[in-house]
Amino acid sequence: MDPVEEPAEDESDAAVIASSLHVPARFGAIFDRHATVLHRYLVRRLGPDEADGMLGEVFRVAFEKRHTYDLDRPLARPWLYGIATNLVSRHRRSEARRIRAMARLGAQRLTPDDDAERVSAAVDAAERWQKVAAAVTSLPEPERDALVLHTWESLSYDEIADALGIPVGTVRSRLHRARRRLRELVEVGGGQEDESTYDPQVFSRAKESLMTTIDETHPASALAPTPDIYARLAYNDELAAVDYLTRVFGLVEIREARSEYDGQFLCWLRVGTGMVMLGRANPDVHHIHSPLDSGLTTVMLNVYVQDVDAHHAHAVAEGADITLELGDAFFGERRYEAVDLEGHRWHFGERFEDIKARGGRPPAPGGPTPG
Repeated sequence: MDPVEEPAEDESDAAVIASSLHVPARFGAIFDRHATVLHRYLVRRLGPDEADGMLGEVFRVAFEKRHTYDLDRPLARPWLYGIATNLVSRHRRSEARRIRAMARLGAQRLTPDDDAERVSAAVDAAERWQKVAAAVTSLPEPERDALVLHTWESLSYDEIADALGIPVGTVRSRLHRARRRLRELVEVGGGQEDESTYDPQVFSRAKESLMTTIDETHPASALAPTPDIYARLAYNDELAAVDYLTRVFGLVEIREARSEYDGQFLCWLRVGTGMVMLGRANPDVHHIHSPLDSGLTTVMLNVYVQDVDAHHAHAVAEGADITLELGDAFFGERRYEAVDLEGHRWHFGERFEDIKARGGRPPAPGGPTPG
């Protein structure tokens, strides 16, 4: 692989991202510029163990979405914060544990030799922090995101708006509501983490994972392990199926993992943390058939997506065959169903709690529909 010219220091993030559309490896400079602050943010919200693993995921998602970046914005950091915040929203319980653990630190650091005045002050501080922790973890997710970005990360209102994809006025109202809930407890400020938390090897491993994704000479599966269980789907035309599923439903093929044998292909597609394997219908060996031949389906693929309304709108625009219209279900999610070009059935959904966490609308008035 030919060496890639490193971007100049004064070259904007937007220029680097634009050039990475043609020379993908240049996106590594975005990691070099912003990984440290993004890792600090993840540590503050999730703790070091989960942050270490998520750092690479943030930049993997950013790389895959780089074609959507607004090139009129020279600094990519708010955009990266937005991606990280969306990923953190899937780990709300971990964040709550992290905040409560921080609140206990004051009391844990006391020793029997501390004088009475210091013990009294520390206990009082610990009690107040326990209340703050309870208040922060009870905030609605949109308010908590805005508060953390403003207080811990020192983002401006405009930068928070860019990160979360919301108007500046919405940022102001969310911060106002969050502050009102916390005002009577204590002023919330950012603390300093132990620098030893930031193991340089964390950045090395995450950078290596990112570059593995970018470098087409290495399998992208090295970045994310294969799930312990995944479905193999049979098609008469597996490459047409790959094109359909990526274009209509937004699945992402691990292109480097595609293999060919005797004119037939095996392909792996990812969606979130899940995976499916596609291959030619093989009734003689594996006894699996395409629904197009059998006339029936015996399994439905269930997929969780972020913003199911947008996912549905995109699928419809691309000509998807919708078999169950978008609606709210009694089991706590908003969902729709569709069949692909050979009849495999797909159920796409988003949990109510995840919709609320990203600031979306609640279930429809009158209650969810059965089904």
